[in-house]
Amino acid sequence: MSAVELQANQISKTYGSHKVLNALSLRLEGGQLTCLLGQNGAGKTTLLRILAGLQKPNSGQILLDGQALQEGFRRQIGAVMHQTFLYEYLTALENLRFYAQLYQVPVETSLLKEALARVGLGKAREVPVRTFSRGMKQRLTIARALIADPLLLLFDEPYTGLDLSGCQLLNNLLAEEKAKGRIILATTHEFEFVRQVADRFVILNKGRLVDDFSGGSQLSLDRLEARYLAITAPRSIVEKSSNLLPQQVDA
Repeated sequence: MSAVELQANQISKTYGSHKVLNALSLRLEGGQLTCLLGQNGAGKTTLLRILAGLQKPNSGQILLDGQALQEGFRRQIGAVMHQTFLYEYLTALENLRFYAQLYQVPVETSLLKEALARVGLGKAREVPVRTFSRGMKQRLTIARALIADPLLLLFDEPYTGLDLSGCQLLNNLLAEEKAKGRIILATTHEFEFVRQVADRFVILNKGRLVDDFSGGSQLSLDRLEARYLAITAPRSIVEKSSNLLPQQVDA
């Protein structure tokens, strides 16, 4: 897959008089995982929903691989959102087949089975989703996001419901998708897990991007948390712990 790019230019979104996103601009490259951090209500989910084509911004433009994001691009986007949108009375395999047909993606049954095996649901493919645990449903939504071989992957709190092995499985999948050149944007509060695979962190505060820095194994958990708290937490909270002082964080 050739290098791809997503550009969000001057994106604004308001609900009534409340401005959720304020002239936000963000550039994402293929082959990288960018982690979007921020407090609850910072606008993270709204941004992901706009990028996924589920909501429209009040102003601004989104370009995916150099072209304006349109309805036809939906199949180029794989998304894991807060709600699973799974059909409880269908099996795991039937859910994947339904969504493949919905997005007009020609996928053979053997490939759908491989997708389920990839997320650890191979033995549960004929089981109705209503019997699944929260973690199993999360694994299924991850499999669904990948079946169309998308250019762009969006994950809103992807570690939700996953146990330790599930979190590691997800990280392995994210690493594999990065190697394929995908554009990946994820939001999470699970700093320890995402730190292992993120190439870049951006911090959203009150609808604006206020920090942008490199990730990777050289970024310790303490330093990541310190940089985040220096922006999002009251100064009195940050100053209570010498381990979290902003000056301990590399610029």
